[in-house]
Formats: sequence, C-alpha cells, structure tokens
Amino acid sequence: MQVLKSLREFYPIKVDEIVLISSVQKVLKDVIIDQVTQAIKVLKENAWIEEAVIKAPFGKTETYRFKITSDGIDHLQSLEESTTKKTIVSAKEVESRLVETYDRIKNDMEEMRTGIETGQRSLEGEMEEMRKRIADHDQVIRTYFLRVIETFGVFVSIFAVVVVLILTLGLGAKEAGTSTYLYLMVSVPICVVVYVVVMLWGIKRFILIGK
Repeated sequence: MQVLKSLREFYPIKVDEIVLISSVQKVLKDVIIDQVTQAIKVLKENAWIEEAVIKAPFGKTETYRFKITSDGIDHLQSLEESTTKKTIVSAKEVESRLVETYDRIKNDMEEMRTGIETGQRSLEGEMEEMRKRIADHDQVIRTYFLRVIETFGVFVSIFAVVVVLILTLGLGAKEAGTSTYLYLMVSVPICVVVYVVVMLWGIKRFILIGK
C-alpha cells in the first residue's frame, strides 16, 4: 500500500526504482529493500503499476521506472476507504494538481519572456545611444575638416597677397637701388617663412587639436 502511496505522490511522473524504495523506507523505517522489491513485483502483476526500462546510451546499464496506473489509484482509494476516514486523493484532485503545476510553469515562462523582452529593449536603447554618439563624432570630424579647409583657403589667399607684394616691392626697390633691393629680397622671404610656420602651428594647435 505504501508503494502505491509513494507513486501517487509523484503521479504522473515515472519514478526510478531506487527513488521509490527510498521514499517507502522514509515512511516505513523497518522495511528492507527485498520487501519493497517483492511488493513492486506483486503490484506490477496486478497491473496496478506500470514499469518502464530505460537503457543507458553507453554500456548495458538498465534503469527501472514505475508509475501508478488508474487501476492502481482506484485500488489504493478502496484500501484507504476501508482503513481510514481521511480524505481520499481522487482523480479530480490529481487533475487539479496537474492544472496548478501547469499554471505555475506557464507563469514562470511568462516571467522569463518578459525578462527577455526587457533585456532586448535595453539592448536596443544602448545600440541607439551608440549610433547617436557615432553620429556626433562624425559631425565633429566633418566640422574640423571644414575648418581646416577654410583656414587653408585663407592661408592661400594671404600667401598670394604676400607674393604679389614681394613682386611689387621688388620691382620698386630695384629702381631705388641695389642695396635696398637686396634687403627686400632677403627680408621678405624670411617674413614669409615665419608667417607660414606660424600659420601651420595655429592650424595644428587651434583647429586640429582643439579643446
């Protein structure tokens, strides 16, 4: 009778033989393994429990699993009715337990799905923020590039003005005298070189590096 009770507690799951024996011995302390095995044999012959043999993928090890049948449940209920006045676990109660288990699993799956959706939305938000930062950096690079082009245009314009000035002063100084002409021809290129160095340093310092 205790074997059937133990199997009913696990119904509709099939239970390993060693687990079933351990469950029975927890209730009946003095029962030995051979007695439980003999009881299982009798119950199986009467079709009150069904047996399944599970073979290991490798090797020849076999595991026996048992499950109480509907006839076994009815037989157990009849035994309980004759020996006790306690409430009997009916088929409807078993069905109720199954429904409760299903609902619990469904709720767990729903919570898991909600967690996955939350994580996905969080990831999408982070990706969108990253795209915005990349766009901002791209805009900054374009701005610096435009500033370099504009500054270079100003540099070329001023350089052209300086070249024209050199030619004009050179021609005027040539008519004024040789010493003045040589002085202008030496000092003006030096000024141009200094101007170019200063402009290049300014571009590097204030435009390319920035703040």
